[in-house]
Amino acid sequence: MNRSARPGRARVAGASGQALVPALIFLLVGGIGLFVAFNSFQMTSARIKLQNTADAAAYSAAVLQARDYNFAAYTNRAMVANQVTAAQAGALKSWIDDLDATYAPSDVDDTVSVYADHPVLWQTPKQAGHAEIAPLRATLDALLPVVTSGVGRITRALSDAQLNYHAATLVTAPQTADVVAQQNQSDTHVTAGYFTSARNATQLAAWTNYTQIVTPAGSLGADHFADVVTDADTLDAFLKDRSGTRSTGPRYQELDDSGGTRCRFNPAATVSVRAFHNGATQLRQDKKGWEAIDATTASVYVSCYDMTLPVIAGTGGSTNGDVRVNGVESYLKSPPFVAWSDWQGYGGYYNFGDHTSTTPGLGVADGLAQKMGEGPGASLDLANGGLLPYQDINGAPVASAAPRITIEVERASDTRIKTQGLSGGGRMAVSPADAGGVMRALASANAYFVRPNPGVLDASISGALLHAKDWLRADGKTEFPDTFSPYWQATLAPTSDAERDAARAAQIPASEAVAP
Repeated sequence: MNRSARPGRARVAGASGQALVPALIFLLVGGIGLFVAFNSFQMTSARIKLQNTADAAAYSAAVLQARDYNFAAYTNRAMVANQVTAAQAGALKSWIDDLDATYAPSDVDDTVSVYADHPVLWQTPKQAGHAEIAPLRATLDALLPVVTSGVGRITRALSDAQLNYHAATLVTAPQTADVVAQQNQSDTHVTAGYFTSARNATQLAAWTNYTQIVTPAGSLGADHFADVVTDADTLDAFLKDRSGTRSTGPRYQELDDSGGTRCRFNPAATVSVRAFHNGATQLRQDKKGWEAIDATTASVYVSCYDMTLPVIAGTGGSTNGDVRVNGVESYLKSPPFVAWSDWQGYGGYYNFGDHTSTTPGLGVADGLAQKMGEGPGASLDLANGGLLPYQDINGAPVASAAPRITIEVERASDTRIKTQGLSGGGRMAVSPADAGGVMRALASANAYFVRPNPGVLDASISGALLHAKDWLRADGKTEFPDTFSPYWQATLAPTSDAERDAARAAQIPASEAVAP
């Protein structure tokens, strides 16, 4: 029994270790597979992270784009408010000059002295009123030029800031995108020269040309800023038409007296005086400045002759901006000749509040006509009056989105593996398979305009805008994108196939390209 057992043990001993070879092969194949999977995972993870970085960089550029348009909107609104302030100052200057002249000695006094029995009833209240008005006029004469020129300088600063901010946005967008990319992933950067490269030229031109810098002063025709500043809801009644009676009985600019001394054949004759004022402020058609004219006409009625004598009681005028002709401020375009266009302001305003006729320059009060020929006097703000340059959308927008901004971010392939020993060697090394050893990712973003709607959304779609029903105003009207409303935001956008094809063509030489 003992001898028969020894050969069996020998056979078992000879078979030991036969499973080790398959196990080693399995471990080797598994190790290689694990290494390849690890490398592939690193590549996939790196590409996802790089795409996220590209998205962040593109979004940051779109934020700059939205901020540019919002800054333009805020500054445009501020400049509109300042223009209204300048117009108010000019209107007040013209109005107080006319009021002071109306209470000063005039031809009305001489007419009353000829026909009225008691001219002192007219003259005494008038002299008292003039004494009360004089200190007010002196104060306004000193204050209004300072206010107008100060507002003009602020408006100029806003205009310059808006234009400089816009120019800086175009210059700093790629730099900002690069900084954001590196802050998200320190071993990445925006592809050098991509933003201004030939393959991005069309997109860059679209962004650059989406808005324009408009200089209204000195130009005729329609203008967006002028439309806003002369809108009926922008200007108040004092600017648009301050016409009304100057007579505030029983004392001021009003007289009811007997006239029998002059009319001996009718001892019961009467003389009455009423004063009426015309005045308004208009933006010149060439947008070089605001013009104001005020005039008061006294109607002297003498019953014994049954006649009414219109007599100019006073006039006033004012302007801002450089409206000089041959070195002298003038309402007229070609003095001394008065044309109908001299009476026509921008936005449909005409005849400085005297709408006796619907035709500019026809049927206006004598006082207005006299002041038109005399001129407004010294400009309240020669340097910064009129409408100043501003940024506006170029043409009529048909979509809520501004032009897309595409950013390309790159990263060296060898930076994926932080521990260099894991990169393999010889036949175990795995090729990165990236063009030129660099990983790249594209991302696009843009600013878009959306008007918050505080009311119930209207289900209808008006206008030609995309998704208009999602941002209708409370009044149901569609607000088109512009640089007067600060409702611009940023969003990521899809990158077009053409841009991806152009990126591949730029990265892979034609000799190495593989047909799909």
